[in-house]
Amino acid sequence: MVLLRHSALIALSLASVAVGAEEELTESAVNGKPAAEELSNKSWLERGYATIDNRSDALATWVDGFFGHARDVQDEPKSLVRLRPQLEWDEQDGTDVKLKVTGKVHLPQANNRVSLLFSGEDGDFDQDFYDPGIAANGDSAAGVQYQVRRKKRSSAFLFAGVKSGPNFKVGARYRRENPLWKEARYRFSEEVFFVPGDGFTSLTRFDIDHALSDNNLLRWANRLEWGEETRGGEWRTRLEFMRRFDTETAFRSFVFIQGDTDPELLRTRGVGLGLRRRLGPDWLFWEVEPRYAWRRRSKDEEREGVASIRLRLEMIIGDL
Repeated sequence: MVLLRHSALIALSLASVAVGAEEELTESAVNGKPAAEELSNKSWLERGYATIDNRSDALATWVDGFFGHARDVQDEPKSLVRLRPQLEWDEQDGTDVKLKVTGKVHLPQANNRVSLLFSGEDGDFDQDFYDPGIAANGDSAAGVQYQVRRKKRSSAFLFAGVKSGPNFKVGARYRRENPLWKEARYRFSEEVFFVPGDGFTSLTRFDIDHALSDNNLLRWANRLEWGEETRGGEWRTRLEFMRRFDTETAFRSFVFIQGDTDPELLRTRGVGLGLRRRLGPDWLFWEVEPRYAWRRRSKDEEREGVASIRLRLEMIIGDL
């Protein structure tokens, strides 16, 4: 009930921010069906949304690719590696320099269903919602993914990986997405995995994307992890407004809540902004993201307001 109540309040406040924000694309991009010769001259970001009919699908796919969410590649038969040097300052935790590498290498020569996945150390907030199943809690990991089934709107995978520690992780993941109406879609995924020492864990994600216009997207992303070693159900929810200014620049603002069910504890709630821009070539980006959170890590602590900021450079290698 706490999750639903807070999420409803957040939805009302963020929706009011988005009203009136409109910027039209060309007619071919709106329809999603440009001529073949026009499409061949477009960048990978433009192709990402130009070939999809549903407006929410088109914009959400572009957003995932532009902001570097790993789910934009984990289900596709292609290879993509993201290298992310990052500087983060947190009022409570101090300054930290991170280097994160995530990616997927498709192996069509071995078997069209097999891919290698890997994730470096130092996860961040986005990873909790979007990164592939072999990574967990910021650990480094490498593994193999086998595609059991792939349909237009659903897919199923088996995966096995080696985590830092050392340790290993094996499991299965099912993903499905469908339009709700012309401007909206949902995306659901369920993972069940086993890690020695931690036992079995279930990880559920559920997102709703709503295209407010051809350039403005509202996303409600939810994550629930429940296992033998978790604090009951460890849940996170995030409501995010994203605006595409052009094919090189995008903005986002978001609110988020994080908590546990055993003991029942609202750990963190906060707000943030992000600006991301491409630096010339298709494969190079920079991003700045300030946040403010009201954090409480245990019931014995007082809730404390904490400011933070993240500066990131990202290089992309692969099937652009």
